[in-house]
Amino acid sequence: MAINSRWHLQSVIEVAIISIFLGGFFVFSDWLYTLVYGLVTPLGLAPFVGDALFGLWCMGGSLAFMVVRLPGAALISEIVGALLESMFGGTFGIVALFAGFFQGIGTELGFATFKYKKFNFASLTLAAVLSTIVTFTSALFIHGYIHFQLGLLLGLFITRLVSNLIFSVGVVTLVYKLFGRTGLSTDRRMK
Repeated sequence: MAINSRWHLQSVIEVAIISIFLGGFFVFSDWLYTLVYGLVTPLGLAPFVGDALFGLWCMGGSLAFMVVRLPGAALISEIVGALLESMFGGTFGIVALFAGFFQGIGTELGFATFKYKKFNFASLTLAAVLSTIVTFTSALFIHGYIHFQLGLLLGLFITRLVSNLIFSVGVVTLVYKLFGRTGLSTDRRMK
């Protein structure tokens, strides 16, 4: 199946619905982060919490692209979701917008590598890997990861990558397939 070449009202509505839902979900993720962070800090595991939950914040871009299949869908969905997360009372405030931007860019790079023509496990996986690389690079400066020792950096990167693969590939695939079963999509099966 070829990629749509233009945005239509239906595409805008679908991305908006995904973004609104995920903006609320991101607030829940923020609360979960705060709870887990508080529980594991005495164990010295606090730096790993954000990376372990990272995939929760990256699902929106992959899901939006799989549903709409238009260049820019992942970036728009991540930015709008992050904006709504901030507006709904997320704990990260304006930093969420920067995170959403880098998450969206990384995800877009993954799908762009396939010229936005692949809607399958391989494209989702590459999008997750590239969004992990892009966001981890940004975390070096935004979150001060650059001051961490190499062993800790490697552990955080692997944790972030595994989380992103679980959520942005595994959960997105599951949600996408469930979405297809509702009859709301027209011939949008993963190939």
